[in-house]
Amino acid sequence: MREVRDFGKVADFLLPQSFKLHTAILFISILMIPGFLASLEPIDVQSYDMESPELVANQVVNEDFEAAEKTHGFAVSVRDREAILTSDLAPHYTVDGEIDYDNLPHPSERVGYQGKSAGLVGEDIPTGGILNLTILKEIEDKTAITSSHYISNFARPMVTELTGTGFIGPMSLPDLLRAFMAGESLLTQPTINVFGLLEPARTNWEDCGVLECLTYDDPNLTQAHIDLAAHRMIMYSDGAMLRWLSNDRGFTYDETSALTGPIGGTIREDGTFDDDVIWGPGRWSASTTWILIQLSRTELQENGITYSWEDARNEPEGYRFEGLNLVTTPPEYKLEDCRKALENGEELCSFEWAMIDLEKQIRTTDQLVVTFSVNEGINVELNRELLESSLLLIAMALAITVLLWFSLRRSSDVVIVGATLIFALLWMQGSIGWMIILGEKYGFKIISKSQFSNLLPILVIALGIDDSLHALHRYKEERRQGRSPEESAHTSLSRVGRAIMLTSLTTMSAFAANLTSDIAALRSFGVEAALGVAAAFILTGIWAPLIRMDWDKRLAQQGKLPEEDTGIVHMIREQRLVSIADNSSKNSSLLLVLILIMTAIAVPMMLSLEGDFKVEDFLDEESDFAHAVELVNTRFSDEGEPASVIIEGDMLDPRVYAAIQATRVNMADPSPNDPGKYTKTPLGTPEMHGVDELIWAAKASMFTNNTPFVEAGWESESLDCQRLANDLPDETDRDCLRFMYGFVYVYGIPAGGYFPAIPESLTALHIVPTCELDPELVHLCTDGSIPEYNRMTLRWGIANPEQFIVVEQVLAELELDMQPFQELAAQDISERSDIESASEEYPVTWAIATGDPVTRYVAASSMQNQLQGTLVLGVLFCLITMWWGFRKVEYGFDDYSLRDLVISSPVILGITGYVYLTVSVNLAIAIAILLVIGAGYWGTRSLSTAIFTTIPIVIVIIWLYAIIAAAGYGLNMVTVAIAAMSLGVGIDYVIHVVERYREERATGADVDASIKAIGGAAGLALFGSAVSDVTGFLIIAQSPMGFFASFGLFCAAMIGLSLFASMVTTPAMLGSLERASKRRAQQVEASEAQPTA
Repeated sequence: MREVRDFGKVADFLLPQSFKLHTAILFISILMIPGFLASLEPIDVQSYDMESPELVANQVVNEDFEAAEKTHGFAVSVRDREAILTSDLAPHYTVDGEIDYDNLPHPSERVGYQGKSAGLVGEDIPTGGILNLTILKEIEDKTAITSSHYISNFARPMVTELTGTGFIGPMSLPDLLRAFMAGESLLTQPTINVFGLLEPARTNWEDCGVLECLTYDDPNLTQAHIDLAAHRMIMYSDGAMLRWLSNDRGFTYDETSALTGPIGGTIREDGTFDDDVIWGPGRWSASTTWILIQLSRTELQENGITYSWEDARNEPEGYRFEGLNLVTTPPEYKLEDCRKALENGEELCSFEWAMIDLEKQIRTTDQLVVTFSVNEGINVELNRELLESSLLLIAMALAITVLLWFSLRRSSDVVIVGATLIFALLWMQGSIGWMIILGEKYGFKIISKSQFSNLLPILVIALGIDDSLHALHRYKEERRQGRSPEESAHTSLSRVGRAIMLTSLTTMSAFAANLTSDIAALRSFGVEAALGVAAAFILTGIWAPLIRMDWDKRLAQQGKLPEEDTGIVHMIREQRLVSIADNSSKNSSLLLVLILIMTAIAVPMMLSLEGDFKVEDFLDEESDFAHAVELVNTRFSDEGEPASVIIEGDMLDPRVYAAIQATRVNMADPSPNDPGKYTKTPLGTPEMHGVDELIWAAKASMFTNNTPFVEAGWESESLDCQRLANDLPDETDRDCLRFMYGFVYVYGIPAGGYFPAIPESLTALHIVPTCELDPELVHLCTDGSIPEYNRMTLRWGIANPEQFIVVEQVLAELELDMQPFQELAAQDISERSDIESASEEYPVTWAIATGDPVTRYVAASSMQNQLQGTLVLGVLFCLITMWWGFRKVEYGFDDYSLRDLVISSPVILGITGYVYLTVSVNLAIAIAILLVIGAGYWGTRSLSTAIFTTIPIVIVIIWLYAIIAAAGYGLNMVTVAIAAMSLGVGIDYVIHVVERYREERATGADVDASIKAIGGAAGLALFGSAVSDVTGFLIIAQSPMGFFASFGLFCAAMIGLSLFASMVTTPAMLGSLERASKRRAQQVEASEAQPTA
């Protein structure tokens, strides 16, 4: 029989020097401690270390537009009556005066959703719902807390016609009602249109019918006043007031009300109601509203408050266990400390923690309502759930420990396995940390930690258990045959050690496919996984049997070494595993047909999987964050997450200016594939805000009073602007646009027409000049030169941005809608060209969507697609590694076989062709050279063995994807990562079986005996490892955190399928091949026995 390779020389070297090896490992472990500490840096799930045009665009927006502002919101929802009655009264503080974090009202206590336009009515519902006077007073308390919080020092103006003035600080319903009832709202003031005609006020707060028109703060204010004010603001604001109310807002019937309104009516885009509306007595009501605050990102960062989770200080006191629940206890920063941290180059204060602190302070006043931040604190919540799930990890460790004892039946063996696993984790994290340290010191970056990094410790544990059980079970098998500890350790290392080496190399090869990615996080994942696998190999596969040997030698010296009892059941009777392998071989035809049928069923299920992202797949569906997403998707479904479009080129070209409105028109005209997920106004029109809206407002203000414009250079001789008949600037004139851009950038927009005063900071969100402008001649720079405008942004939004399929469709629709800009570009507008290349014919050099929902989708889908794409590449790398690993024991330079090269050439062409098409020419050439040289030496037999070993794992991957589809999951970063891990882990199971089979065959055993041997030590190790891992993963699957739950569930399935592949599929294939070989041999003998004519 063909001789197989072993680790005999390695065993010969290590066994006599085991004490030195123990010392070296302990010394290296000490050196790993600084690296281990460095590796504990926080992972920012919103930090994308990758290159893409959308991410570049987002960086340009944040850096080049000085007014980097963002609106942050807190949802305020009417609280369920039962929750109010069963909880303590507000304010929610402990007896020590601290916030009672554990007993704050939970977002789940909000009143149930009654449906779109249904209003909020019922026995236990306060009159008017969120428009109830008592509730409005409670919202005032929350607004006051927000105003006094240090974060409000960085508030920027918010503008709405409902208040009539720019509003600095938090804004809420009481503020809008107060302005309206004080006569300050533009709704109650006459205006002048662009034709100079006086327009009467849309409504008033002077004639209140039977009521006295009181101000909001009047002590005699009643619910009837609120009903009347809200009714007038809703009916006469073209939907502006509706945006402050959830979409269950509605005018509901109440015969006692003096108001008449549209009961059950739907508002059209022109502000009128559908014909089926019924007018009758009632009031407006809704369940939810907002507290909004506009913050300056720039000023926050300048004061030591960072948006980057990686740059923020660690807050060990930010969480606290209350029983088995981990409660968030955010720090209360002091601005002075944050500024000092910035000055001293220390870790900064976290914006996420600041917002969660503000949210908790607001929630201390929750009584009739419940308040929670919207889409804030994702890293805070993720880390909370990870830490809370650590309790399950403890339970997992205890369960695995018990199962390891049942498998090994010796306490010291369990201690050895546990110790080597701990050291393996220390080495992995330590080596990762040292790479981080060295990278920072010498200016190169290899490690870019991501959410995938959280999976690696569990991967190492699974591999480590597998390696150590194989090594120790083989040691026990040799001891049962009467061999000494040295002889048993030698056999374990020389036989199993080589198999573990091969499994480690194939696993590393599988993850090495990620090194071909152009995403730093995936390349880092490949490196980190390789370090973890290498650590597991050295410490659990090599070191563990040496520890066992030296321990037993010491016991032998003391006369206490027990003999290995052949009658002990190691979790399962060995004979049962032998029977499974043997019966799988004998019934191979039936089994393989069933496996092929199941695979045929699974393939379409696998191919039906689509990319998806659900919050509950990653976070606890009962978490504050998940509730906030659910609320926005149901009660503010027309709203969404803000996004932007950045445009580069010549922004003064009137055609570029006109393209903004043309794009809006296109957005309102959906294509057949439009998902309808643009954020919309309450009147149903898609939103797209640009500088042209500011110019329109400025022209209205200019018509009312042109003095501010004259003082800014409107009458200057240096201005060559073509004017319209009404003396307003012509938007088709380049110089007019230069003046108007300059004016709104320097001064904002004075109040006039139907527009409130708009501060200049809002203009800076949309357009920026190339120089500092002269305040007295805004169409010129301070040095007298002519300013240019190279960039501008458009602001829009995406509803349901967590649904990646929707985002993909929206971006495709937006690309069609932006055709007016495409017609002004010489190339695809998504491809960035030099701004200087803008010409009179083609003034646009770049136009692309960006913003948080876009970059999140691009990053997640790119990582998901590339990780999935590297799966096939990983299979090919594993095949190459096994081809090398199964090569002949001895061969020389003259043993090169052209015959083997020719036979192997289709495989070589297939591998290099795939690499050429999917990765690069250079890698394809390198692999081609390797395989052409290797094929002649390694031989076709090793190739066939490698292919044979790969087939069961490919089946496992297909079945695993089918299980993912059957469970109702889509393709996301978790499920794709698990599928990739199934290759690395599953291949180990099959290699151990194949190697044991080859070892038995090399000693002269027949096929049946060799297959039965698979159920011996190898089978016991595989079964013990699988049961331990599956149990541990099923415990993790009980986590409320979606990330851990799905990871645990599918990893358990992966391990179970891998065990099936090794103990059933592989023996069945071996038996089938042997019978086929016998039939061919018999046919040859029969043909030779026939007499010749």
